[in-house]
Amino acid sequence: MSSLLQKISNSQNIIFLLGVIVYTICLFTITDIALMLFVTYVVACALNPIVDKLEKKCSRNTAAIIVFCGFVGGLLLMFLPIIIIGGQELAHLAAQYPQYVDKVKDFVMNSPVVQEFANSGGLISSITSISKGGIYLFVSLIFTYFLIVDRDKILNAIVRFFPKASRERVREIWDLSEQKLSRFVSGQFIASASVGLIMIIGLLALRVDSAVILGCISAVLDIVPIVGPAIALIICLAVVYKMGWTVIILTAVIFAFAQFAENNFVKPYVFGKFMDLHPIVIYIFLFVCAKYFGAVGAIFAPAIAADACVFIEELYLKNMDEDIG
Repeated sequence: MSSLLQKISNSQNIIFLLGVIVYTICLFTITDIALMLFVTYVVACALNPIVDKLEKKCSRNTAAIIVFCGFVGGLLLMFLPIIIIGGQELAHLAAQYPQYVDKVKDFVMNSPVVQEFANSGGLISSITSISKGGIYLFVSLIFTYFLIVDRDKILNAIVRFFPKASRERVREIWDLSEQKLSRFVSGQFIASASVGLIMIIGLLALRVDSAVILGCISAVLDIVPIVGPAIALIICLAVVYKMGWTVIILTAVIFAFAQFAENNFVKPYVFGKFMDLHPIVIYIFLFVCAKYFGAVGAIFAPAIAADACVFIEELYLKNMDEDIG
C-alpha cells in the first residue's frame, strides 16, 4: 500500500494536480478571459491544418492572411443574411399584424425577467456587456491570427518551459489536443448542417419559397444553444405565416424534429465518433459548462471535454498505468 501511494505521489502526478488546481482557479476567477483564450485556441486549431496545406504553395504569413481573411469573410456571409432577412420579415410581420406585436411587447415588458432587468440598471449593464463582447471579439480575432501565423514559434516558446527530456512528449500532447479540437469544429459543422438539411427538405416539401435560405439560417443559428434555435424558429415562422396556420404548425413540427434529431442522434454520434468521447461524457460537460460558463460554455462543452480528456489521459492515467505496472 505504501509503495502504491509513493508511486501515485511522484513528481509528475503532483505537477499535474497542481496544474489542474491552478487552471480551475483561473477558470472561475477570470472566466471571460479564460473562455476567450480557449475559443481562440479552438478556432486556431481548426484553421491551422488549412494554413499548413496552403503553406506548401506560399509563405506562412501569406497562407495565414488568406485563411484568416476567408474565415472573417465567412463569418460575415453567415450572419449578414440572418440580420437582413430576419429584420425584413419581422418588420413585415409587425406591419401586417400589429395587434400580435403589441401583445408580445406587453407580455415581454411585463415579464419578471424584464422588470428585474429594468430595476437593476440593466440598460447600462447591457451596453457595457455589448461593448465588452465587441472588445473580446476583436481581441480574439487578433489572437487567432497570431496563433496561426506564429504557431511553431509559440509552441517552441511553451516547450522551453519543460525539461529537455519531456519536450518531445509535450509536442505530442499539443498535437493531439489540436487534432481533437479540430475534429470538434468538424463535428459541430456536421451537427448544425443536419438541422439545416432537415429544415430545407421539410420546407421544400411545404413549398416554401425561401426554404434553402431558411435552412441555412437555422443551421448557422443552431451553433448558439437555446437562443439561436429560438431566433431561427421565429424567423422561419415570420416567413411562412402568410401561407396559413397549417404551414405554420408543420414548420414548427419540422423544426422541433430537426432539433430532436440533432441533440439525440447526430451530436452524440458525431462527437463520439470524431472525438472518441462517450455521449455521457459530452452531456456531463454540457450541463456543467452551461451552468457555470453560459452559452459560450455550452457551445464549446465538447471541445472542453475533449481537451480535458486528452490531458488527463496523457499526463495522468498513462503515468499511473506505467507506475502500477
